[in-house]
Amino acid sequence: MVDALRRAHRMVKSNGYVVDLHPSAARACVEIGSNKTGYVDAGDAPLRHAAAGAALAVAVNERLFAVEHSLIFTFYTYGDTIEELRDYVVENWRNGRIDDETVARTREVLRVASAVRPRIREDVHIVKLRPITDVSGNASPSTP
Repeated sequence: MVDALRRAHRMVKSNGYVVDLHPSAARACVEIGSNKTGYVDAGDAPLRHAAAGAALAVAVNERLFAVEHSLIFTFYTYGDTIEELRDYVVENWRNGRIDDETVARTREVLRVASAVRPRIREDVHIVKLRPITDVSGNASPSTP
């Protein structure tokens, strides 16, 4: 990802921005209302997401970009059933799955809270990056 940020630095205009959006390294969890019923097994995703954050830090340390704004927000994916969420994860997440124990716990909670839809909760980083330019207005040279 550091290489992609270096390329972006060369391509973005001095008055432009790059916006990075990626999940945090924290595990996504399955919830029914405020009840956490388990986690999504996302394989190596936490490592990949942590690496994205580290790549951003490298780009800032190399003075390619300055962070204009950064925040973490909660992203929810809802399903009508836990089975629908389980199938969605298998179809759309790289190496993702919701294990049988989490499915069973979620079903149990849904028996009591039938009016509540199951959801997956993820924490997502969004960072607005401004390219650092030299005094002439040119993008500062990036490291190869």
